[in-house]
Amino acid sequence: MTVTAGLRRLGRLLLTAALGAAGGALFAWLGLPAAWLAGSMTAVAAAALAGLPVDLPAPVRNAAFVLLGVSMGTSVTPETMAQLRAWPLSLALLAGSVAATLMAGALYLRRVHGWDPVTARYASIPGALSSVLVLAATSAADLPRVALAQSVRLFTLVALMPAILSFLGDDAGAGPPANAAVTSTLPEIVVTLTASAAVAGLLAALHVPGGVLLGAMMASAALHGTGLVAGRLPPGLLILGFVATGAVIGARFRGTTLTVLGRTLPGAMGSVLLALALSAGFAALGTAWLGLPFGQLWLAYAPGGVEAMAVMALALRLDPAFVGAHHVTRILGLNLVVPLWQRRR
Repeated sequence: MTVTAGLRRLGRLLLTAALGAAGGALFAWLGLPAAWLAGSMTAVAAAALAGLPVDLPAPVRNAAFVLLGVSMGTSVTPETMAQLRAWPLSLALLAGSVAATLMAGALYLRRVHGWDPVTARYASIPGALSSVLVLAATSAADLPRVALAQSVRLFTLVALMPAILSFLGDDAGAGPPANAAVTSTLPEIVVTLTASAAVAGLLAALHVPGGVLLGAMMASAALHGTGLVAGRLPPGLLILGFVATGAVIGARFRGTTLTVLGRTLPGAMGSVLLALALSAGFAALGTAWLGLPFGQLWLAYAPGGVEAMAVMALALRLDPAFVGAHHVTRILGLNLVVPLWQRRR
């Protein structure tokens, strides 16, 4: 890499970080839920649509996900472990929610907005963007439209769900997990970060969906659950993780013109609102059946990515381990089923 290219990358990083921090600070000042996540996302997305060169290098993204994974691990308590017995039934409801969301979204895009069947199906798959695009690339789908629809889906989820849950009283306010009131000592922080980074790197090398975030969370949960480590990371590090995650989501709109956005937005917005309603229905059923919090189930069933939904659960003081595990299970299931479904068609 030349010196000029390196300076350009640094400039993009500093611009993106400044915009994300400013957006998060504004939302926090306004008292909005999940402020640092949603505010960063909104500011960076607006900059991307305006043509500004926003981007976060992969090492920065991965470092942020490790920090957030460590923070999620501190939320694992005996009380949350007691919920494990409800997971099989909850996963069954998740399967129903995914099937209903996919079929209804594809039908809506075809019948109401005239999208071709293949593009409509891939735009409706509730999964990680990278997995969906890999699968869609081997089909006749309109790849740019699928990518934009999936980005609009994730943006809308992060923008709307915290506000809706706050209105319904199903959030616990932004901040670190309630059970982690004491900051870890410096040796504990070093041990936790080292172990979490190692497991995160292993799962990422194995191409596990959300592997960096999931690996860090698993290592941190093991250390905290066994009592080897106590407390949480300093709040400033957690805020950095929220800002970086929001910036990653917002930067997805880089290179999108307002004309293309205008053609895609009505269908994408309609399908994601339909998906939100359907997943909320399954979450309400799960609350009545399993006795788990509605907000926790709704985030677990919502058609978003692993990192964004788990991070949102952390920001709202819901159970990020529960939410993250459900999204990883959903993505693994879709990666197995969708290729078979595509082959049949």
